[in-house]
Amino acid sequence: MRRGGRLVIYCGGKGDAADVLQVLSELVSCGFWQSYFDGFHNPYFFYGDQDYALWLDSAGFSVERLELIPKDMTHPGKEVLAAWIRTTWMPFTQYVPESERDNFITHFVETYVERIPLDQNGLAHVRMVRLEVSALKL
Repeated sequence: MRRGGRLVIYCGGKGDAADVLQVLSELVSCGFWQSYFDGFHNPYFFYGDQDYALWLDSAGFSVERLELIPKDMTHPGKEVLAAWIRTTWMPFTQYVPESERDNFITHFVETYVERIPLDQNGLAHVRMVRLEVSALKL
């Protein structure tokens, strides 16, 4: 990048989807599902602002803004939460044979809403954390 070039990053930050990852971690290591996840490694890494501050400095950037922002993602009901898992969390779901995938996702949703119940409006809440960065190349 040229001197004066602007770097803008919007991505998951430390703590992003922690409850989702906790339930998925438990499912992939539990009896029935465990056999499908032999050799599986979670591909998601969510780093903190202090990590990025060090990396940006060492890469020759001047940080203008570096912030972790908590977000509340909502899904209108279990079916939509299941659809989000099906489409967003494919690095996990692809390990389960297609014939069992819906059962895996249903198991996830039921476990998740036991821990974080739907609200009075039927919404499933997912705690997310966004990392937002704006920096200039020195």
